[in-house]
Amino acid sequence: MSSKISSRTKVKKTKANKSEAKFDKAMNDIKKIAFISCSIIGVLLIVSLFIDPNESYAAVVEELPNTFTSVMEPADASGGPGTLAHYISYEDTVVTTPRAFYGMVDNDGDGGTETRLANIYCMDRRLLMEGDVIYQKDQSVIDPALAVKYPGLIYIIENGDTLPTNILNTVSSDEQGTLIYYINQIIVWWYLDIVNGYSTGPTDPGRNEDYSGPAAHPYINNLSVEEKTAIINNTTYGPYIAEVLTNAMNYVPSSTTPTLDDIDTSTITYTMTDEYIETSPITITSTNSSNFLNYTVRTNNENITVLNENGVEQTTFSPNEKFKLRIPMSEVVDYKINLQVSISGNFSVHNAYFYTAQSNPSEYQRALLGLITSDTVTDEIPLEFEIPTGRVIISKQNSETGARITGAVLSITDKTGKEVYRYETTNNDMDLTLPVGTYTITETVIPEGYNAEVTTTTFEITEGETTEVVIENTPTIDVPNTSLDSNIVYIIGAGIIVVGIILIVVAMKSTNAKKKK
Repeated sequence: MSSKISSRTKVKKTKANKSEAKFDKAMNDIKKIAFISCSIIGVLLIVSLFIDPNESYAAVVEELPNTFTSVMEPADASGGPGTLAHYISYEDTVVTTPRAFYGMVDNDGDGGTETRLANIYCMDRRLLMEGDVIYQKDQSVIDPALAVKYPGLIYIIENGDTLPTNILNTVSSDEQGTLIYYINQIIVWWYLDIVNGYSTGPTDPGRNEDYSGPAAHPYINNLSVEEKTAIINNTTYGPYIAEVLTNAMNYVPSSTTPTLDDIDTSTITYTMTDEYIETSPITITSTNSSNFLNYTVRTNNENITVLNENGVEQTTFSPNEKFKLRIPMSEVVDYKINLQVSISGNFSVHNAYFYTAQSNPSEYQRALLGLITSDTVTDEIPLEFEIPTGRVIISKQNSETGARITGAVLSITDKTGKEVYRYETTNNDMDLTLPVGTYTITETVIPEGYNAEVTTTTFEITEGETTEVVIENTPTIDVPNTSLDSNIVYIIGAGIIVVGIILIVVAMKSTNAKKKK
């Protein structure tokens, strides 16, 4: 009895030890998970300290404000005006740009300036640039109304958020933001000079144009010959500035002339039912595919239905979707269907805008602000074509009697091999309207009791005419079944064997009787 109690006690202790071990293991796992989680959070916090909380210039706002108030950012820690930024000099020439010039916009209408906009670049260096000036949204840099368009400014904005590492490393981390603004401001000025004819490119200092302006900058062009020469001779910044300028000069924004590609109506095929004709899926493409948002299909006839590929009514499609048109047979007039469809494609717009001072605009230089990605522009193309049709009457007949044959399944395909109609024959002929073209009828199911010597028949649909097609089947010949049931054969065979055995036995008895005599 005592040995049993001892065994039970050991078992209980063993179970207790195992439970305790599992608990300890779970606690250790929890500690590991907590340690890893805290480490990840710590790393993220450290990384966040080095990330600029300001939005990049190229993604400043989805919709640009109508107005903003200019701000001159202090150049020193005490909040004073400091000196103008300059990193490029050559001989006696120092190329300077303004201190960071940005904007504040009042979001809630209380007069405050809650939201800081990204860097705003100066367009007319010779004019004044001051803080607390209200600027108003003006023309697009690619506006057709401008005497000269500046599409390269869009490229400069899109690619000006940072600089190559070898250039950023030339200054301390505190100065890198200023350096980025400085280099891009110079690129903006030189690009404007190129477009306005004061320089032919990033290797040409160009010419100075006289201007009775302030002594600090007495020229119409933004950068003087001496300043451009200094930039060209700077081995650190010069090659990068030349590269960006070259790309800006060659840049053609896809959003300036977004277009939909024309549709080749000859590739459209059709399927039919007794009630309607339906087009094959139609694809809409654009050379501006990266900016293509969606398109809308409208018809001039409310009886014509726009469908998606699954046959569901839909009018607005994404660029990778196709649409179909369903036309009731009632729209066939004089053996024709006239289609007038309007397709409107929507495209996203990347576009920089000029801003001008509300008061005394001739005294203050224009500003360049922002990148719009949410605006859309539309291109519309017509899809107008005519579907000429004809009729076909298909008769399925007994080749001997001319009687109509039921139960045959016929498939009608067009010249591309696409099935346009399928039906099972009845006692009545099939009267079908089809677009003009060449078609093939294939008998896919032959009725019982008939043979088909020819299973395919080709016919032509001609506009305004009726084509008659007769498809004949030959009746099979009834041949009597001369084969006997296998069971009967077995019975007869067995009977013959039995009779044979009886005859053999009788014969043997007769022979034995004769021998005894």
